[in-house]
Amino acid sequence: MAASPSLSAPLRISLSPCSSSTPPCHGQSCSPSVGIPRRNLGTKLVASALPRPYGDSLSNGISKNAFGLPLDIDEQAIYGSSLRSAEDDGKKGNPPIMPAVITPGGALDLLSVLFRNRIIFIGQPVNSRVAQRVISQLVTLATIDEKADIMVYLNCPGGSTYSVLAIYDCMSWIKPKVGTVCFGVAASQGALLLAGGEKGMRYAMPNSRIMIHQPQSGCGGHVEDVRRQVNEAVQSRHVTFSPCL
Repeated sequence: MAASPSLSAPLRISLSPCSSSTPPCHGQSCSPSVGIPRRNLGTKLVASALPRPYGDSLSNGISKNAFGLPLDIDEQAIYGSSLRSAEDDGKKGNPPIMPAVITPGGALDLLSVLFRNRIIFIGQPVNSRVAQRVISQLVTLATIDEKADIMVYLNCPGGSTYSVLAIYDCMSWIKPKVGTVCFGVAASQGALLLAGGEKGMRYAMPNSRIMIHQPQSGCGGHVEDVRRQVNEAVQSRHVTFSPCL
């Protein structure tokens, strides 16, 4: 009769996936292998790959004893990857979630509902990307209905002069009347957008702040280059201040 293996050695559980050296599972789910560890094992096996439960103690989730046999558990190997993943997610931060509105046609995000009611929000510094979005919305609403008014809600600290002028020209070019409302602040080039609304349709909330200043620019290079940059800054000041005066 063959001698039974000693049970004094720690019991190890392997959760490694199937490899080319192991027979295929033929569509069946693989189960962890339990056995007495051998000396020729090169890798350290772990007891579980599940995420850490609440708390730092193993007694909350994984026990070091199974059927009376001690388990050799590498806690760092079990929880290291999950902890690093949680830390990385925390550093990235959660993206803003826009609430959904239930309609007869299905669930719509809040911006889509406002767009259907011909309302456009500008709540960040205006760059080329923001200008492209706002211009696309203005042109689309003008194509849908040329007689219905459009309202632009502003909470804008400023932005690129050329991007703001592109939105301003589009507001003046399309046939529908475009009204503007200031919530919070309309500063720098944001004040130009507020002033670009239709006469009699420019509004500001009681606690809003409106500020406009001269364009800021830096010059460098040859004398001719400096002269052209100064002329461009003067022209930008004239174009920016004209609607606000």
